[in-house]
Amino acid sequence: MLTEKITADKLIPIFDLGSRCKLEEFDTATRDKLFPQNNKLFALFHDTLTAKLLVATDFDGFDHIKTFSNMLHNMPIKRAKSICYVEDVTKVGRAHAFEIWRDKTGLFKQLIEQIIATGECSDEQLRGCLIKQYPNLMPLLLNLNEFNVEQAFKILVDEQTSAVNLIDAVNLDYTTLFGNLDTLYKNSSYTSNVAQLTPGLIHQAHGGYIVIKIDELINNASLWYQLKSVLKHGVLNWRPSNQAIQTELKPDAAPIDVKVILVGDRFAISQLTEGDRALSSLASSFIDFSSEFNVSEQPIANYVGYIKSLITDANLLPLSACGLKRLLQLSSRWCEHNNYLSLNEAKLTTLLSYCHQIALGNKLDSIDSNTLNTVLELQYEALNGYIRLSNEGIIEKQIILETHGSKIGQINGLSVLEMDGHPESFGEPIRITATGHLNGDGDISDVERKAELAGNIHAKSMMIIQGFFTHTFAKPLPLPISANLVFEQSYGEIDGDSAALAGTCALLSMFAQKPIAQNLAVTGAIDQFGTVLAVGGINEKLEGFLRICELNGQTDMGVLIPAANIINLNLSDKLVAAVNNEQLAIYPITHIDQAIELLMDIKAGTVDDEGSLYNIIQLLAEENDKLDDNETGFVKKLKQLYAKIIGKQGCNN
Repeated sequence: MLTEKITADKLIPIFDLGSRCKLEEFDTATRDKLFPQNNKLFALFHDTLTAKLLVATDFDGFDHIKTFSNMLHNMPIKRAKSICYVEDVTKVGRAHAFEIWRDKTGLFKQLIEQIIATGECSDEQLRGCLIKQYPNLMPLLLNLNEFNVEQAFKILVDEQTSAVNLIDAVNLDYTTLFGNLDTLYKNSSYTSNVAQLTPGLIHQAHGGYIVIKIDELINNASLWYQLKSVLKHGVLNWRPSNQAIQTELKPDAAPIDVKVILVGDRFAISQLTEGDRALSSLASSFIDFSSEFNVSEQPIANYVGYIKSLITDANLLPLSACGLKRLLQLSSRWCEHNNYLSLNEAKLTTLLSYCHQIALGNKLDSIDSNTLNTVLELQYEALNGYIRLSNEGIIEKQIILETHGSKIGQINGLSVLEMDGHPESFGEPIRITATGHLNGDGDISDVERKAELAGNIHAKSMMIIQGFFTHTFAKPLPLPISANLVFEQSYGEIDGDSAALAGTCALLSMFAQKPIAQNLAVTGAIDQFGTVLAVGGINEKLEGFLRICELNGQTDMGVLIPAANIINLNLSDKLVAAVNNEQLAIYPITHIDQAIELLMDIKAGTVDDEGSLYNIIQLLAEENDKLDDNETGFVKKLKQLYAKIIGKQGCNN
């Protein structure tokens, strides 16, 4: 079974930009262009009066405010509203709420001054300021004068703008979100008036949108239940800042016309749903903002235009042709898939900002690939403390990882290490060994699991390995095996199923007494039929094995990976050079039989194919069965002899 090596053109993604290659040749694209599937639904939410709550997924580095602002920019403009309060100075404690157009607040104030000065104003101009007609408003205004107007009249949000506002609500408590009624201590008593009404963000968003992080509501559940009440009833009652003090002022509940956008990751959304099952029925729509841009579904020009907008907004140097190509490769690597590009705006902007500083220092007029590589190298050097320790362990032979020769029951698996508090993961090979014999109870013992150093997915993979042996050999009787599988020099918890292929090959090597080439490493999950399945962290794993081989002085090495992971390959320049120089061979495989042939230089075959690996194991198992049968017959004869001896002794007595 011939397994072809991966060619150099599949080691890194290549993106077709057409005839354009420079950033300035692309049109700037706003964020809403990246989510065309969401724009139509958001437009419906915007236009539907009864739609009040939208739930949207969030992700690290996502600028939700700019995204929703871009979406609103392309929709019909709605006039922003404001709320004004006028106290009835003829009655104690009464204050009434009225809605006005926010872009008319300046004119409305002028009309109040005119009323105070002359006792009259233009009815037409007054009607133009009001959202609807209020018959009781003019009598209240006529009672205002220059002495009481500051205490008896207030516009909650005094901004002269016609566009709908979009409020980003952060660091929330009750007062910040819903406002309150302050009290004034004067003449040994507490008093209150309209001037003491402190608006919250919900009042500022009146007639527009408010965006709230779900985490804010999870941390303070009372905010969510009050918000629900506002959405349901359309009004918000005022609460005194000090609830222990009774105030004379009893203002009308504030009319609230607001559309709420809740943003959070899927875990936060599920937490809020578990706390209040009414969320699903209350929400008008759910929108999923993907953290990745799919180049197979959208023109890549949209993504390049988005990068251009980030650079323009941050006033950074442009990308050169080679710089753009390198950034696309890097963005794809962050996604671990060659059809996707990262939308982590914070990460992209930080990287480009660092490159801007390096380029300025080198007196460049653009950011090229060398500049990007310089920043990446600086970041790597600042974060590779764990890798340096790993290298020292290999050099000093404190960690045993053999990359020369061959050995029975030992294989180099590939793993990805993730450290608490460390932002990056890195690849590191791990030595997996198998011991055992073909005369047991059919059990494969997972030492990691028994030592409570393995997670549930790893435990599942060990059961799948046992299922593979049962499927391959046990027809119709169970395979009489007993084996131990160990991840050597692993002192932390391991999880995942990516070592299942390596572990199975180590067991097969041990049972058949066929050595495994140590200059080859393996990663891949399997099913019970031996099909090799895709795994994660493929790039880090390959780079980790190359690092160890270099330390061991190995220049002829190979790696077996699942064929399904070819789409995930986005390798470093050093790895690409190793492949091009024929120092490293990467073999994409779809079945364990291919791995057996590459690792042990013997065909897997079937249990009936003479000379094949499976046939050798089957014959050894059958030979053990015969020995067991012979042993059983011998034991029976001993028992019969013993019975006769006991019988004779009984007769003599």
